[in-house]
Amino acid sequence: MAINDLFDAAMAVPVVPFTFLTIAVVVYWLLVMVGGTTPQAGDAAPGLRAAAGLDGVPLNVAGSLFIVLTWLATMIGTLARGGDIAVRPPGVLASAAIVVLGLALAAASTVALARPIRRILRAGAVADPARLVGSVCVVRTGAVGPDAGQAEVTGADGAAVVIEVRHDGVEALRPGSTAMIHDYDADHGVFWVTAFDPKLGYRP
Repeated sequence: MAINDLFDAAMAVPVVPFTFLTIAVVVYWLLVMVGGTTPQAGDAAPGLRAAAGLDGVPLNVAGSLFIVLTWLATMIGTLARGGDIAVRPPGVLASAAIVVLGLALAAASTVALARPIRRILRAGAVADPARLVGSVCVVRTGAVGPDAGQAEVTGADGAAVVIEVRHDGVEALRPGSTAMIHDYDADHGVFWVTAFDPKLGYRP
């Protein structure tokens, strides 16, 4: 199989829409890495994600994985037909079948991968959470609010750990923002933070 065959398949119907969506996914995650953010589990549609078996998996992670897997599945389905795709691309019925099967396979695979992804993205454990009260942390998620958010803090042993944080939402906390841990909610296992500027030594 030549590189030309892969390119022809990627740019042929029914693969081409998923090719461009996959490119968008790659660009998105490159921007995420440059911005220094981490995926956030507590995002939109928690009930829908739980019903689909994706609870605890950030919507952007699950969506990206689904798009890439759909692209791979439709690519394989298109290439499996054989022949010169540039000359004889899949017809309407064949394209519809490839898309339906690709979507079904991608959905099943995304759900199957949800469990290991949850373990990877789970916040780190802190031996004595109360000792972190008064520490300064750095926001690692797109935003921090009363229902969701994560930040990185240096523990007593000098190791960095990602913790679940919450904020009253009065002051905006963006990726890279510093915040002061002022309370620990033992019942929910989360830390409450407030915006903090270490250069000034007090809340902005």
